[in-house]
Amino acid sequence: MSLSEYQIRRPRMTDADALGRAHVQIWREAYRGLMTHEALAALDPGTRADRWRTIIETTPPQRRTFVAEHRGTAELVGFITVDESRDEDPPTPLELWALNVVSAHHGTGVAQALVDRALGRRAAHLWVVDGNHRAQAFYRRNGFRDDGGRKRDGDLGVDLIRMSRM
Repeated sequence: MSLSEYQIRRPRMTDADALGRAHVQIWREAYRGLMTHEALAALDPGTRADRWRTIIETTPPQRRTFVAEHRGTAELVGFITVDESRDEDPPTPLELWALNVVSAHHGTGVAQALVDRALGRRAAHLWVVDGNHRAQAFYRRNGFRDDGGRKRDGDLGVDLIRMSRM
């Protein structure tokens, strides 16, 4: 697949159901073996779609949320959200909240296109699941480094590593 096969755009309310399905699919693909089976099985596309409706409806202008649409199928294959940090004492004011791409579209450049559109080369930080080596390698290629920050997400049963780019 070529990067020209994708359109990076803002999400629309009509995308919510597709985003809910993609979100669950991506997490089940990416976090198998890293999160508990129970946590992944409990993910519900309908609940995620409702969350996406809220996100799309209430997103403030400073938040940068984009989706990747595969032009050939009109399928939504990824998304990114960048906004102010949610941490109490962040290493940078800007945080990459989420970057997710359906595994069938890994290696196409679509994740890089999402980062370029939403974040560019600005300083930022992010939290990545410990053991998600593919994601960590992608972030390192984009100038992010493990800054020593660690936390536990008890709801998901995973340890998180903070990576920053100054």
